[in-house]
Amino acid sequence: MDSLIESLVAQRINFIARMATSCDCNQAEDKELALVWIAELSAPYENRLSSYSNTFDNPSEHQCLGNSGSVEE
Repeated sequence: MDSLIESLVAQRINFIARMATSCDCNQAEDKELALVWIAELSAPYENRLSSYSNTFDNPSEHQCLGNSGSVEE
């Protein structure tokens, strides 16, 4: 289920980015709003990547990965 949600978020980010860069979106306010939406959608994944990075940077705090290959939040 997580991979489905991640796929949907990636598709939404892609769509918003394409709309913001198209000629239909000429207003600076629209482009700014699109960037805010992209930041909001990608924030949880950025945080997750940061936590993975911290885990690997501090091997003494390394958590055992389960069969799923993901770290529980």
